[in-house]
Order: sequence, then structure tokens, then C-alpha cells
Amino acid sequence: MVTSTHEASHRIFQERPEILTPVFDLLGVPMSAKASVAVLSADVTEIQPLERRVDTVLRVEPSDGDHFLLAVET
Repeated sequence: MVTSTHEASHRIFQERPEILTPVFDLLGVPMSAKASVAVLSADVTEIQPLERRVDTVLRVEPSDGDHFLLAVET
């Protein structure tokens, strides 16, 4: 069930992606200070009629590394 707390925890990452930096540090994932982060569609529906959604999907584009997608699930 979706709650306001659940939604707020994802809205924080969507609107303030810079707070991901300490999370990446804890995980040992290098993150450029000049990285570009974009919120993507969380719809992961397949051809078969089965709907799947991820809470938050971000595209991270470090200025000095490979781009990657980050899926955040509560």
C-alpha cells in the first residue's frame, strides 16, 4: 500500500539527487560531483499483460565515468 511516507522517501531522491552521494560512498561506488541525474519513467511493463513498477528510476551520468541507471525500491 502506498503511503505518504513511502512517496516522500522517493520524492527526496527525485528532487534532491545530490543526497545520493553519501549513499554511493557507503556502497563503495565512486560518484563524480559533476554527475547529471535524471528521473526516468518507473513503468517496467512487459509485452505480456503484466504490470511492474519500480518506485524510483534515475539515470546517473557522471562527467568522468560510465552512465548507469539506479532503481530505488522501498
